[in-house]
Amino acid sequence: MFTERHALQERLEKINKDEIAMITEYQKQRNAIFERLRELDKSYFNKLPKLGDLAAFEIRNDSRVEKDIRKNIIVNRLKMNPAGLSSEELKSIVKKETGLDIINMTSFMRSIMKNNPYVRKPQRGFYRYEKT
Repeated sequence: MFTERHALQERLEKINKDEIAMITEYQKQRNAIFERLRELDKSYFNKLPKLGDLAAFEIRNDSRVEKDIRKNIIVNRLKMNPAGLSSEELKSIVKKETGLDIINMTSFMRSIMKNNPYVRKPQRGFYRYEKT
């Protein structure tokens, strides 16, 4: 015998099946959209320059003239101060006079000492011009 209860249960089952079918369809659409987004992102990111290339470009952009100006300022200041100056004092002098910052003071001073044998480092973080 077909009752109202039985009809309502069948309607619930039909709604449940339709709901599952709809969810499955949405999942398929969502997966297709995500796949296309991944493809677009992949093609976009392949066109971007690599970080290593950018870093090399930035290093090369620090012009030779700017480095030479900073080196000359440091050597001249060390000549004017025979007692010597600390690396922090030298760094602040260069910053005041040029507006340019020295990122790695140790390697910068090593390059100066390599080219100018009179610039010495008698102790840690301290430099002197010794023309003997």
